Amino acid sequence: APAEAATPIRFSLSDVDADCVAGQTVLQTARASGVRIPAACEFGLCGTCKVKKVSGTVEMSHNGGILDHEIDDGFILACCTKPLTALEIDA
Repeated sequence: APAEAATPIRFSLSDVDADCVAGQTVLQTARASGVRIPAACEFGLCGTCKVKKVSGTVEMSHNGGILDHEIDDGFILACCTKPLTALEIDA
């Protein structure tokens, strides 16, 4: 797929379908789509923007704001996560 291709994100709790443009985080896409995800540091440190990923593959570069067992359970930090495939998020 070309680099500029958008990746679809489904925010299931908000009933919103959005396109995440290349380089955007889940949080940026949520904000652009009117989906409210609480956030504070936006650096992957505080854990405020933790949401549950229902399906899809992501790239997440956090700074300790999420624990390994939370990641194993499907949680992501929206501020520092970019989709690699179509995603469904509980938000």
